[in-house]
Amino acid sequence: MSGNGRSGNRARHRRRHTWLLAVLDAVVVAGFLGATYDPGSDPAAHVTKVLAGTALTIGTFYLFGLYRARITLSALDTLPQLVIAAWLLAPLAMAMHWDDDHTFIPQVLMCWVALLMLRVVYYAVVRHRRAAHPENGARTLVIGGGKVADELVRAMSHYPVYGLRPVLVMDDDPLDPTLFPTEVIPRRHDLAGLIEERDIETVIVAFSRDRDSTLVDPLRECDTLDCEIYVVPRLYEFVHQDRDMDRIHTIPLVLVRRLALRTSHWRVKRITSLITSSVGLLLFSPLLALVAAAIKLQDPRAPVLFRQTRVGQDGHLFTLYKFRTMRPVPDEVADADWSTDRTTRLGSFLRRYSIDELPQLWNVVCGDMSMVGPRPERPHFVDRFRADIPAYKSRHRVHAGLTGWAAIHGLRGDTDIRDRASYDNYYIENWSLWLDTKILLMTAASVLLGRGR
Repeated sequence: MSGNGRSGNRARHRRRHTWLLAVLDAVVVAGFLGATYDPGSDPAAHVTKVLAGTALTIGTFYLFGLYRARITLSALDTLPQLVIAAWLLAPLAMAMHWDDDHTFIPQVLMCWVALLMLRVVYYAVVRHRRAAHPENGARTLVIGGGKVADELVRAMSHYPVYGLRPVLVMDDDPLDPTLFPTEVIPRRHDLAGLIEERDIETVIVAFSRDRDSTLVDPLRECDTLDCEIYVVPRLYEFVHQDRDMDRIHTIPLVLVRRLALRTSHWRVKRITSLITSSVGLLLFSPLLALVAAAIKLQDPRAPVLFRQTRVGQDGHLFTLYKFRTMRPVPDEVADADWSTDRTTRLGSFLRRYSIDELPQLWNVVCGDMSMVGPRPERPHFVDRFRADIPAYKSRHRVHAGLTGWAAIHGLRGDTDIRDRASYDNYYIENWSLWLDTKILLMTAASVLLGRGR
């Protein structure tokens, strides 16, 4: 089995531990809710309430980060989230189960005490297993060879309850290679290859003499790998630790969020795009037919649709469709002569309201594009931009989009490529369904106001 396979198996094993806690929580909540059954009530209705209450509780806990894998395990650290979740769920719980003898409130309190005690026992068991089997700790790479890296490596080595096993330190110019009880290697630009080659499961970015910006692109290339990446924040002595952070000793660690495109959440985006594009094609079919007829009347010999090869996710080539808005000429002529405006009068109108882009709904249905994402570019431009701008290739981690974060900020056409790449990568790394919704709403407003292009 390859190193990546072993690493993936252990990572899945750690996640199973996390979901085991969710299952135990569900058993506790369902048990307490089930105990409120009144023999005179409808059994089916009560079962429905128990299932709904349990699902809502587990979902709320998930949103509050109570099932996130942690380095430092402490039940008391999760107490604030448990209390806040209790306050949010209590009104609904009382509305579903309030009875005349007012026994439900004590039962709710007992349930939350049981959930807290469950975490006390669960974390104690996990810490004991970590301490008893340090060889099973996650193989950890520390990037940086300074004092902070030294403290991290020694803490992980001496305290296996963190569940991390340092195996490599990477730095071109460490302060003192003899300080580290692990192997020290020089900087490698192929970070993803190193992680697979050495079976690394966790990466911690500490401080080194290299500029932090030089690590951005190598870290982005690790998106497809099943490893966790933590960053020690600058001036960490002044950083207040919140629930989204972890720590080793007194050093805070910020977990770099696993990109949604490499998780099951991304399927929701694909399903949403498929539904939206299919409905859009149906709703706009009269307009599509009208525009096609108008283009054909304008020039019966010219094609209605403009077809061009574009680059999509992971370099995949596909044919993009638009309504034709310009007088047709061979591609070599179009690429050589940018000064001549060949846009037709009808084409100007279609572009102003972005109607010429509507055929790309079919690209979305076919899976070549998404409703929201970086705008696709032609292959020869992609090759040129990738050579000049390292961050540009990172925008191809996702499907190209009908609209996008860069596009709604005016970064399309003849605009700065570095800015476009920066905006596209921001979208990828901060994706959410709400961000997609926001972009679509802003796009709709821009189109209705005639600000298409």
